Amino acid sequence: MKRHVVGPTMIVLLCMAGCMGPIRSNPDRSASSNHASSEARHNARAERSAPQSPGDRVTVNSEIINASELLRFIREDVSRQAATLSPVEFRAHVKQQSPRWIHDKITEMLLYQKASLQYTEEVQANIDKFVDAEVRKIVTTEHEGIERRYDKHLESLGLTIDDIRQQLRREVIITSFLQQEIRPKIVEPTRADLLAAYKENVQKWSKPPRKAMSLIDVRVRDRLGESAANPSQEQLDSARAEARSIIESAQQELRSGTEFSEVAKRYSDGLHKLEGGSWGWVSAGSVRARFEPAVGALYQLEENGFSDIIESQDAFFIVKCDQFDPGHTPTFQQAQPVLREEYNRIAYNQLIAELVTELRNKAHIEPRNLEPFHNAVVAEALALQTAGPQ
Repeated sequence: MKRHVVGPTMIVLLCMAGCMGPIRSNPDRSASSNHASSEARHNARAERSAPQSPGDRVTVNSEIINASELLRFIREDVSRQAATLSPVEFRAHVKQQSPRWIHDKITEMLLYQKASLQYTEEVQANIDKFVDAEVRKIVTTEHEGIERRYDKHLESLGLTIDDIRQQLRREVIITSFLQQEIRPKIVEPTRADLLAAYKENVQKWSKPPRKAMSLIDVRVRDRLGESAANPSQEQLDSARAEARSIIESAQQELRSGTEFSEVAKRYSDGLHKLEGGSWGWVSAGSVRARFEPAVGALYQLEENGFSDIIESQDAFFIVKCDQFDPGHTPTFQQAQPVLREEYNRIAYNQLIAELVTELRNKAHIEPRNLEPFHNAVVAEALALQTAGPQ
């Protein structure tokens, strides 16, 4: 079972943010004592664990992050990659992903700094209730309801439940802030916008017609026996005649009313013989070349109909159409809810990106050259290949 450090996904957080009520600006507010003490412990630990080399840390306004802190909540996933990849592959993975890890962490810090100025003690109480419920959900669903097991799991990652609660609070505060800040700025798409998106995507959403096939496959070479590797023409002719006789016997039984599946079980040489020749849904181009004549015949049949004998170079077939799905192309009217949702999602993400760019341009980030910090993050991550998650 995959163990999650933090329970809710961003989708859950977005849903939660809509239920928390408005976030009101209150410059004179004082955060709840539990949250304040937890935040203080978090910042103090970051200060203590930050290495002395300035290149090993980044300051975003007044908040410090070092390589170890950056990896804390993704350490389990990074360790899993370290255990499954070769040293060369893992090094390449870390070097490729570390710029994104740094970018995402700085983005989180900037958004949290902005969002934390605009929530009240009343909202904080709602957040604490949600966080407690999420922690209980993790314990129940992933650790059989035993909190000590979750504690032990977190200890193996160098974390505590307080760390998880603190991270969840940050995520909920950020998400709630974005809901309040960004959602009102989204302009509803016009009909022309939706129609253009529909025309661009309609082929992607369309389902082509398809048919389910059952097949009796009598193979010529299966009649050759020991001579199969290098048969003479006479042997091939004899094997073909035998295969033809078998497929004709199968055809006679089908015409007499015997169920296709029963005939296939007795006469077919195919891989799906034991399933009564059933292949399920097939389409042109989805099968090997030797079966293309059978699929071609399938698409000429009505539902529940079966073909005459089909002769190919190496086999004889009889095909049955088990089921027909005419496919579906959504109308513009049917597609509008999806189109509107996708349009709003893109607009929402674009507005967030613009906000993050604005915050980053105004932020005091030291050092400006992040290459030394990038190297420190890579070194910290690479150490997990031998040291494990701790």
